Amino acid sequence: MRTMTYERSGRTNTAAQALRVEGLKHLWVLEQGEVLSERDLTPQEARSLAPLLEEATRQPAPAVLVPQAGGPDGLAVTLAFEDEESPRVRLAAEQLPARGAGPHYDALLGELDALLTRELHVRAPRHAHVVLPHQLRQEE
Repeated sequence: MRTMTYERSGRTNTAAQALRVEGLKHLWVLEQGEVLSERDLTPQEARSLAPLLEEATRQPAPAVLVPQAGGPDGLAVTLAFEDEESPRVRLAAEQLPARGAGPHYDALLGELDALLTRELHVRAPRHAHVVLPHQLRQEE
């Protein structure tokens, strides 16, 4: 199996986050090109990615879609295989997971985006909390 990289970038808080999967065995999480974490894929993760990846590699590479310059709220998603000259998929997206590259690629992009989100959440969990109206007022 080949090495593939899924990257999402755009909004200021996204900070060019990427997921690199090598041979359905090893996983790296990167932010702005620096490795944040590295681990082996679990058997369950490998089983869920294998058919999607196999189907995507059999598909002809779609025409590369150049992301639109969407301003500060725009997102771009890229899926690339290490042994190919140009990225397999490059999409502008309104929200994640990105859609529009065809059913096989969309399913793979969705799975990779969910995996990247889980990995980033494990590293730096975000806790939701309620802000009550009286907490918004300034103390006198």
